[in-house]
Amino acid sequence: MAKKSVAKKKAAKPKVNRLAELYESLQDDLEADLASRRRAHKNAEMKGDAAEQVWIDLLVEHLPHRYRVGKGFVIDPDGRESEFIDVIIYDRQYTPAVFNKGSQLYVPAESVYAVLEAKQELTRAHVIYAGKKAASVRRLRRTSATIVHAGGKYEGDKKREPFRIVAGILTYKSSWTPPFGDPFKDSIGELTTSQQLEFGLAAANGYFEVKYGAAADPAITIYPKRRALAAFIMRFLAHLQTLGTVTAIDYDDYSNILK
Repeated sequence: MAKKSVAKKKAAKPKVNRLAELYESLQDDLEADLASRRRAHKNAEMKGDAAEQVWIDLLVEHLPHRYRVGKGFVIDPDGRESEFIDVIIYDRQYTPAVFNKGSQLYVPAESVYAVLEAKQELTRAHVIYAGKKAASVRRLRRTSATIVHAGGKYEGDKKREPFRIVAGILTYKSSWTPPFGDPFKDSIGELTTSQQLEFGLAAANGYFEVKYGAAADPAITIYPKRRALAAFIMRFLAHLQTLGTVTAIDYDDYSNILK
């Protein structure tokens, strides 16, 4: 007796997308948390510190464990250091912190994946300020040692070139109406190559991503408020994925301070 062929049915998509629901719930919580801290603190510095912690907690909870999150300074083997960075995404597995005592964190330039500036509002001044912070990190010298494994050296003596450190800005809301109109685009266009921001978030308005190329004006993609936080987390992870792993720190270079 011939067997009847049974066609495989594709699983039907759920009527309600739980992934979307989960991120929308997270979005609501984030906005509420940022808003409550704005109201709770009258002092601008305290507001800033409170907002920084919200972003740090969010990233600690949602980034893979290979990434560490903190705030502090980035330093290179020549002793040059960056300006204070609100949120640093860095490696701890291959490049331990240079100094970490109390609230003072110094991480080697080789360990940094991304630097983020946290502000209450998205303004031209804050975009430029975040760009200058990013430039203070990107100008630092990064070493790259040959990677040694059980079978020898990785690809002979080839050393990996350090990747471009990603930079962005995180805010509660945009000061512009509309939030991402021409004034916003003009402020992004003012940034120099070393100051460029790849992405940013105004939690109450939306998320933006910037791609720079040969064209005079950078290409900016805007994600609406309803998907802002989901876009930030997903797209930020996509950025980190393209970077791979940080370069191996050259301890011989850093040991020059011992001479």
